[in-house]
Amino acid sequence: YHWTSPLQDTIAPLLEWYQIGLEIGDTDSACYCLKSRSYHIFFVGRALDSIQKELEATIRVMTQLKQDMTKLQIINLLTTVKKLRGIDAEAGDKILDSMLATAASNRDSFLSAAVNSMKLEVFVFYQEWKEAVDLVRKAGNVRQFLTASFLSVRYTFLEALAYVKAAQSASGWKKRQMKKCAHKTIHLIHGWAKRGNVNVVHHLFILEAEHAVLDGKNKKAKESFNAAITISSRNGRALAHELASAHFRAQGDDYWGSYHIECSRACYQEWGCIGKVEIK
Repeated sequence: YHWTSPLQDTIAPLLEWYQIGLEIGDTDSACYCLKSRSYHIFFVGRALDSIQKELEATIRVMTQLKQDMTKLQIINLLTTVKKLRGIDAEAGDKILDSMLATAASNRDSFLSAAVNSMKLEVFVFYQEWKEAVDLVRKAGNVRQFLTASFLSVRYTFLEALAYVKAAQSASGWKKRQMKKCAHKTIHLIHGWAKRGNVNVVHHLFILEAEHAVLDGKNKKAKESFNAAITISSRNGRALAHELASAHFRAQGDDYWGSYHIECSRACYQEWGCIGKVEIK
């Protein structure tokens, strides 16, 4: 469904399918739909405080229905939301590391992929590019374990962005290597867009902007950043504004650098990402 329709349009049907699943006694499918909905409301940029409350209620439901594996997926998302809100960050790291250890001991590749996806989410929002690219290279082909979920789409965007940022700060063979990895991943996203996936368009604009920065094409970078900002939800706008600010400041353009960082701060504030509100 998310491959051809806006992600926002999946949220109501997923809740309906959850309710239908409970009515017919198919709790496994019901909770899968509820879990998918939980991730989708995060990715469309719903306020983080409201997401946290909903996730805490969802965990209680999963416990009552004895859906332990699906509950772990919700805990993964809840931990990420709290880290972005600046709540119990160190405790959150321990929870995610513990979940990765559990996934490894149980050979649960899906759980491992999901946890790594959300760890990458935090690395990117906090602009921790070395940690981001290290995770991507260590995690391997996460997409094969997240087949058909939007989580795989989002991870692919974050992976490409991490590679582009790594290329920007590298030189010589390493720069060529990172650029090659970025091209491969961006090509995959372009293919999805050509087949009608509307949910990757703003991702592509951000990637095109950062790739233009890499190639020194400042006019193209400005156009692509502006396009990404125009069509993104507030969490996407926050990231695009912040990346644009870094670009303009690197060019010595303090006016646009300051403008974009103020816009980014406002978007993070609106989203509830308190950990980012103090960015400079």
